[in-house]
Amino acid sequence: SSLSGIQIVAESSIDTYSEVQKLTTGAAAEIRGTVVKSLGKGQKYDVKAEIVKVVGDCPADTYPLQKKRHSQEFLRTIAHLRPRTNTISAVARVRSALAFATHQFFQQQGFVYLQSP
Repeated sequence: SSLSGIQIVAESSIDTYSEVQKLTTGAAAEIRGTVVKSLGKGQKYDVKAEIVKVVGDCPADTYPLQKKRHSQEFLRTIAHLRPRTNTISAVARVRSALAFATHQFFQQQGFVYLQSP
């Protein structure tokens, strides 16, 4: 998980280019390729796609999240999609790091983590 994404470069000559044309905001894709130095600005690396496979399509006309900023009030109406936003995913990464550090500290002090019934 990362706040900044990674750009996938798919040339029209790859065998699975028809899958690229099916991608919309919110779709899930499996990409196989090679990490290469980016020729563009804004990122150091790109993935040069060799195989693209859509594993979960997403109709752009009905998907409520688009590539723009949404208010917290709006996000409360679509709670199941909140983790896909930058704000909520950033909070999740911080929470994960804090929980890991806390568990690591107490384990190093000889404590045992126990979930009681």
